[in-house]
Amino acid sequence: MVQYLSEEWLQEADTALRASGLRTPDGQRFAIEQHVGEAVFHLLFDGEGAGARSGPAPDPSVVFHQSWDTAAAIARGELSAEEAVLNGHTILEGDPMALVANHPVLAKADDVFAELRARTTWTDPAD
Repeated sequence: MVQYLSEEWLQEADTALRASGLRTPDGQRFAIEQHVGEAVFHLLFDGEGAGARSGPAPDPSVVFHQSWDTAAAIARGELSAEEAVLNGHTILEGDPMALVANHPVLAKADDVFAELRARTTWTDPAD
């Protein structure tokens, strides 16, 4: 088992994304930065591939701010990111149209994380 958002989890997410062959359809760079409590990480997609890294993204397309519980519910598939934004549990900054344009890549990324999701421990380390 691996702890959600730990360095080990981010490394495994990065490995899975790199191995997936995911690329943006138009080759354009697309970065999602996430702030989950004190944790900050980002996902990057472009014409070369995809990856995950800790820390802020250089020039993110969108930035999400959310609690641990909200992020974990989204990652587990119990809550959609859209619902979280609409119900006020997630603050979205940046270009929401970038999410629409890259929806197919994001849907495939969710599939890429299925195996990692099954081995993830979801307890908040702050508890």
